[in-house]
Amino acid sequence: MLLFQKKNIMKHNFISPWKHITKKKYINLDITKFSCQDYTIVNLSDIHIGYYLDKSFLESLIKDVIDISPNICVITGDLISYNLGFNTDILSPLKYLTQHIPTYFIVGNHEIGLYKDNIGEFLDELTKLGVYTLFNQSTIVNEGKCAFNLVGVGEAIGNKYGVPMDIDKSFKDIDKNLATIVLVHRPNSIRFFEKYPFVLSLSGHNHGGQITKVGLLSSVIRNQGKFLSGLKKIEE
Repeated sequence: MLLFQKKNIMKHNFISPWKHITKKKYINLDITKFSCQDYTIVNLSDIHIGYYLDKSFLESLIKDVIDISPNICVITGDLISYNLGFNTDILSPLKYLTQHIPTYFIVGNHEIGLYKDNIGEFLDELTKLGVYTLFNQSTIVNEGKCAFNLVGVGEAIGNKYGVPMDIDKSFKDIDKNLATIVLVHRPNSIRFFEKYPFVLSLSGHNHGGQITKVGLLSSVIRNQGKFLSGLKKIEE
């Protein structure tokens, strides 16, 4: 499996407090329990379209994804940075992406915080753009001889907003004969999955350890735990 990760980093420094840097990372994975050969996944995380990044940035990002020609694209939360209402024109380039690449989305803390009272309606808008949304649920990705479970888990802060992370529900309908890939916004949430079988978990949230405009304390809080960036192996 080839995993491609693309993150938009808003790097803080004294000269330019919000300098946007796009980081690309290719990771070759040999997972014995994942039978699909020459399979490519693009993981987009923490794009934060809104206050600082606009529709043209999303268009450029999508062009890069299509040029890679992956089997699927996953968006692991924090696609947006402000409440779009339900006029999602700024996200309309996603329709071009979904016409070329099957694309799956899970919520991050921004989506939950901004749409805590109507997250379902926001997900419906993404569905209209051709995005497959997974909120505490799973699906089977099936492409000929290649099939696996894709599980999308809710966001941890949803517990205090009445839209909780429900891990049991997320894994309830998986096919136990197939390998399972998990999408969850916060990588530290993996500690809750001990009793569930999966071969790979994809996340975002930690921004690779960046120091934010709020300062070092915010970075330390966000990056608690050992899953700061990159690929981490856990004991079976």
